[in-house]
Amino acid sequence: MNGKLTKGKRRPGRPPRHGGYSLVARDELLREHPYLKQYLRDTREGLIRDIAVTEDELTEQQRLLIDRLISKLAVCRLIEVYVEKFGIFRRDRLKNDKVLELEPAMGVNYLAFSNAIDRALAILGIEKRKAEKVIDLKAYLKEKHEIKEES
Repeated sequence: MNGKLTKGKRRPGRPPRHGGYSLVARDELLREHPYLKQYLRDTREGLIRDIAVTEDELTEQQRLLIDRLISKLAVCRLIEVYVEKFGIFRRDRLKNDKVLELEPAMGVNYLAFSNAIDRALAILGIEKRKAEKVIDLKAYLKEKHEIKEES
C-alpha cells in the first residue's frame, strides 16, 4: 500500500471529538482550556449571587440545579471550542462527498444541552430585568442640548 487513502477508508487512529462527554470522566479538556474552568467557576458564583447571598442559603434543589446547569454549560462550551477549531460541518463529508452536514455534536447534542440550560434557568427563576424607566427621546435630546449649552 502506498499510504494514500482511497474513498471510504478512514485514517488510522481516533478522529478528533468535541470532548463534552469526557468532562465527566476526566479533567483533561479543562486543563487544555484553563479559561473554561474559570468561566464555569465565575458563572456558578454569579448564579448563586442571583438567587441567594451565599451558597449556604440555597436549597438542595437549587444547588443541584445549578451544579447540573454548570455541567451542561461545560459540555456546550467544549462543543463550541471544538467547532471554533474544526468548523461546524463534517470535514470528511465535505471533502469526499461534497455534502454540507453538521458535526453530530452540533446537530442534536448542542441543541439538547442548550435547551436544558434554558429550562434550568427558567426553573431557577432567572428573569429579564426591567428597565428603570422608558426614555422619551424628545426629553432626552432637549436635556442633552441644554447641558451642552451650559458648558
